[in-house]
Amino acid sequence: MSELIVHHHQQTTLAIDPSDGMVNASLLVKRFSGRNPVEFLMLDDTQPTLASLAENNGKPLASHWQDGRLRFSRRPEFLRELTAAGIMRQKPGTVDSHKAAAPGVAGNGVRDFVPGLWAHSDLAAGLARWAECRGESWRPSPLAEFVEQVLAEQAGGKASTQKGTPESAAEAFAGLVNAATLQNLRTMDQLLIDGGLSLSARQQTLHARLEQGAKRESERQ
Repeated sequence: MSELIVHHHQQTTLAIDPSDGMVNASLLVKRFSGRNPVEFLMLDDTQPTLASLAENNGKPLASHWQDGRLRFSRRPEFLRELTAAGIMRQKPGTVDSHKAAAPGVAGNGVRDFVPGLWAHSDLAAGLARWAECRGESWRPSPLAEFVEQVLAEQAGGKASTQKGTPESAAEAFAGLVNAATLQNLRTMDQLLIDGGLSLSARQQTLHARLEQGAKRESERQ
C-alpha cells in the first residue's frame, strides 16, 4: 500500500490509497455509531453501482447476487466476489488505532489509517450519505459533499471514474410522491445534472422544491 492521502472533515477521516484510489470505508463511517460499511454494500440500492464497477473492472458479478435473500444468506461468498472484482479489500487490525512511533521518538505512536474495509472510490460519497443521513438519502449530507469534492480533486476535476448516466436524485422520492410529481422531479433533476450539481446538491434542491409545493398547497386550504 502506498503512502496514504489523508483528509479530515470535522471528526471524520478520509484516507485514500493513491495506488488505486480506494477509500478506507471503515474509517469514513467510524464516528457514526452502528454503521458498518458491509451493510451499505449489501443494500439493494447499492447493487447497480457494484455491478457496474465489476463490469468496468472486467470481472462481472454473478446475476444471482441481485437476490437480496441470497446475498444475506451467503454474505461471505458475496464479499469474496466483491474483493475478487477489485471493489473492496480488507486490511486486518483495529480501525483508527495507533502504531508505534519510530525508534527514539517519544509519545504514544501515530494513528494507523490502514486497518479496515477499503472500498472503491465511486462508493465513498454514497457510503458517507448513508452513514450521515441514516438512510434518508434526500437529507443534506455535508460529509458526502466533502468526499465528492476531495475525490473530484484527486481525479483532476472529474467527479467520478465511473462511466454512464449520473445517479438520479429524483428516485430518492419515488415512494413519497405521486407519478406526476416524480416525473416533474426527474425533469428538474436532469436540468440540475446539466448544470453540474452533485447528487447531494440535487437531492437537497428537489427536497426544498417539494417543501415549497407543500407549503403553497397548505396555504390554499
